[in-house]
Amino acid sequence: MPTDIVGLPDYVERKGSLFLRSNQMYYSRATLNSNWHQAREAEPKDFDINTTDKRNMCKATYERIGDVTDGSLPETTYQDHSAQVFLKEYFTEQQPRKAMIDVSTFAHANLDRDTGAPTRGFGSVLPHHNPDFNKHHLETTQRADYSPPHPYTPASERPPDFTDNSAAYRKCHSQFTDTVDYRRTGWNTWQDESGLYMNSAAKQTVFKPTNTIPERLQ
Repeated sequence: MPTDIVGLPDYVERKGSLFLRSNQMYYSRATLNSNWHQAREAEPKDFDINTTDKRNMCKATYERIGDVTDGSLPETTYQDHSAQVFLKEYFTEQQPRKAMIDVSTFAHANLDRDTGAPTRGFGSVLPHHNPDFNKHHLETTQRADYSPPHPYTPASERPPDFTDNSAAYRKCHSQFTDTVDYRRTGWNTWQDESGLYMNSAAKQTVFKPTNTIPERLQ
């Protein structure tokens, strides 16, 4: 088989080549034609009509169906449907085992009566959960290791009558220098130059107006 410069097989048919371009003729295994790989995929055959001396069209090429190689044959559609009659016992009405206590009789049951057996643990009549079942352990390592040495009552952060005027110390968006900021409030957010801000009333309460003219100049 001719090869190219890099050593790969050249499958292009050229004039004067010995490439067998045939899909109907059958040759021996030593002769490779254009569809030789298809014959290899069909092997192994139980009966090859091309290699026998006397051709017999009544014999099958394979003595199996699909990948079943143990000689058995799959069931037909009729056999599969007819076998459903053996499933009849699974669909008959059965008498289930009824429990002594159900939803309707649970309120009338006396589960705490004395039966002579332990209430919990080994030998008890009815199973019970451990007393610590579903217990929440909310204590952390920080709280256990750094506990206060002496009991104390924490003081309140501020008196109850203390007025919260923290809004007076907040810086609002300027109506004159922050004109391109999208976080603005008001009806016309782009041309609001009234000079009134949300904390204007709080500033007047905290910062009282003073007389800026000294008394000696009056």
